[in-house]
Amino acid sequence: MNMLMNLHKNIIAVSVAVAIAAVGSSGCTNIRDDSTRTKTEGTLTGAAGGAAVGALLGNIIGGNTKGTLVGAAIGAGVGSLAGFFVGKHVADKKAEYAKREDWLDDCIAHARQVSEESRNQNAQLKKEISALDSESKKLRTAYKKKQVEKSQLAKEQRDIKKLQEQNLENIKALEEEVKKQQVVARDARDNGNKREAELLDKEIKKLNAQIKEMKAYNSQLASISSRLAV
Repeated sequence: MNMLMNLHKNIIAVSVAVAIAAVGSSGCTNIRDDSTRTKTEGTLTGAAGGAAVGALLGNIIGGNTKGTLVGAAIGAGVGSLAGFFVGKHVADKKAEYAKREDWLDDCIAHARQVSEESRNQNAQLKKEISALDSESKKLRTAYKKKQVEKSQLAKEQRDIKKLQEQNLENIKALEEEVKKQQVVARDARDNGNKREAELLDKEIKKLNAQIKEMKAYNSQLASISSRLAV
């Protein structure tokens, strides 16, 4: 019981720390545009939620406070990607720009930022899956030797499912991003902004590659989860 209470305290502490760190780096108090502020706040909300999920997984992998902290750092990445899409999308704000070229430039910048976020997420997720794959094999072997209870395997399955669900949210968010950027690219092409259209096409290609990678990771997570089924 004491161990579970300590873990709960660690999760809360890490979640708060991640949120505070995110606020410090983003400079929310200096954001004057309401839409930008909304997107940033959404990112922080997602990061805090992801940190809690990551902390649970980290405790399983690391078996101690250090493991919890590592997991929380990974989880924060998982959550923030989905949270980034809470605010109004820049692609929907065309009417607010005096020049369409400025709007297109912001759309391109947004797409690049999302691409970078998703690339970081996939890098973190790859590490998480590698650790989970190794740990699940050990756990399965220990169960066969009657060294651990069935409930421990079931708990890890539940945590893996949470990670899958977070990843699915990110996939949906990125697919929505691709749809919006495709509309912007088509608008740019139809109005003679060839350079901007080509840049957007390039970012769309990157995003589709990240989506494909995320889907592959979810398949790997499903495979790891099935290994723990008894």
